[in-house]
Amino acid sequence: MKKNNVHYSSLLIHLKKIIFILIITYLTYGYSQKTQKFYIPDSLQKKSYSDLFEKLNIYSSDSLKSKVFASTYLNKAKNENDTIKIASGYSKLASINSSLNIGESIKYCDSLIQFTEKIYSPIYPGFGYLLKGQCYFIKGNYSIALNNYLTAHKYASERNNLFQLFYVKNAIGELKYFLGNYNEAKNIFKSQLKTLKTNELKKLKSYDELVLKVYFHLSNIYILQKKPDSSLIYINLGIHNSINKNDKFNYFIFVSQAGIATYYKKNYKASIDSLDKALPYDKLSTNALLNQHYYRGLIFKDLNSDEKAFYHFKKADSIYEASQDVVPEVRDIQEYFVNYYKQANDIENQLKYIDRLLYIDSIIKRNSIHLNEAIVKKYDTPQLLSEKEKIIKSLNSKNKKSSLIIYLLSLIILVALSVVIWLVKKHRLYKQRFNKLISGNLKDVNHSEKASEKLMGIPEETLQLIIDGLNNFEANNLFLDNSITLNSLSKSLNTNSNYLSKIINFYKGKNFSTYISDLRIDYCIETLKESEICRKYSIKAIANEVGFNNAESFSKAFYKKTGIYPSYFIKKIEKQESTK
Repeated sequence: MKKNNVHYSSLLIHLKKIIFILIITYLTYGYSQKTQKFYIPDSLQKKSYSDLFEKLNIYSSDSLKSKVFASTYLNKAKNENDTIKIASGYSKLASINSSLNIGESIKYCDSLIQFTEKIYSPIYPGFGYLLKGQCYFIKGNYSIALNNYLTAHKYASERNNLFQLFYVKNAIGELKYFLGNYNEAKNIFKSQLKTLKTNELKKLKSYDELVLKVYFHLSNIYILQKKPDSSLIYINLGIHNSINKNDKFNYFIFVSQAGIATYYKKNYKASIDSLDKALPYDKLSTNALLNQHYYRGLIFKDLNSDEKAFYHFKKADSIYEASQDVVPEVRDIQEYFVNYYKQANDIENQLKYIDRLLYIDSIIKRNSIHLNEAIVKKYDTPQLLSEKEKIIKSLNSKNKKSSLIIYLLSLIILVALSVVIWLVKKHRLYKQRFNKLISGNLKDVNHSEKASEKLMGIPEETLQLIIDGLNNFEANNLFLDNSITLNSLSKSLNTNSNYLSKIINFYKGKNFSTYISDLRIDYCIETLKESEICRKYSIKAIANEVGFNNAESFSKAFYKKTGIYPSYFIKKIEKQESTK
């Protein structure tokens, strides 16, 4: 996985940890855990729920202090047998422990779910599944995270909880761009921005937090698409909004993000400045600290400062060794050390990091295969079916127009399915044609040279001279000259254009123009298969190299000869090479 395709994960995970606490402001109060006896400190004995809640907000950046306030909140609720506040207490402890001990956080989530499973609340148990999904996302277990998100979605739909529905959609968007489906994810988050402008969500206390979260994800996606300037638009919006709300947590999240975006603009000084500014904040999370060292390593690697690059990659690797969290940046780090120790001829360490790389690849591959299928089957398709059902119900209420609209809807679906089927067939056909080209099975049919008696009117000696001349013409790639014409070639072969045209038509089974075009395309195919450098040329440059005057005529000729376009052919070769 390339570094620009994986940069977001550690920062994203850190973001999730910080916003866990802030998101809870949406909820009412309360709740705890039975694994360890907790005694309320004397100074907090007489504090009200509101006082404790205020303390949680004030000390939200200090997980240890927050845990004391949340545990007090929970014990108070349990002593008073207040169901909703008990649930809220468990929620707070689950979110706080996400930055201290993920395993303990999951236990609190399980307690929250078990405690609220049989009560009817617009918030629970759906919120418990949301928190549990976030915990597993942080752990890197994306399949279990998805299952919990989907369960949360079920409860949120039943209770019409707009906040939780919004949050689940965000989580699905995160998983989509983690899998590399950037455009799908971008569409989700742009849709989320529209929802925030028009929805009841504006009434929520956590509304500003939701807006900032969407800005963050959009900035990430644009970085992954190698569009740092577009990313900086959303980063600057995030910084501006954070300052206006005096929100230090999100402010530093976007400062870190600015450091990443400016790295991809190769503005290394600005990148280091932003990373330095966010460092005290990033030290609060092991994954964020790993991210800090990872990007510093990349910067110094680009600057050929090998010693500093090694230092920061080693720091990042030691954080991974301690946490064992398989975030995508870790793969890039292992790859760095494989190459580093290979150059140093240190076989023992090279093998060590190769084994690590293979292990990480197996986890990433497993997640990618299962998640893509699961998201489509369990979220995308049900969402589409739900949307279809809503449309049909709406149409049924309009007596005069309903039949016509349902017919049109069915027609649209039929057309859409037809288009999908056509695209699938086209893809298969292109793939078959590509495989033929790669295997060299695309052959022209030539008539036997012994059938010369069929070419009436051309002396045998003249015929042989012309055939020899054509063989020489092809062997020396003289057809790459874009000024070649029937007349010019016949002159160079000391014959006339009539004889040459007849011979090409008979022996090659095509006219002169197609003959020259096909020679150029055959040459082009072999060159593209052999040369990685040529594959990086533009279509126009390739066209000029093989004798065509413009990209359009080259593409048409390529398609006529092979049944696929040169851009597709190059893309497939590159993909094939990358998997070797």
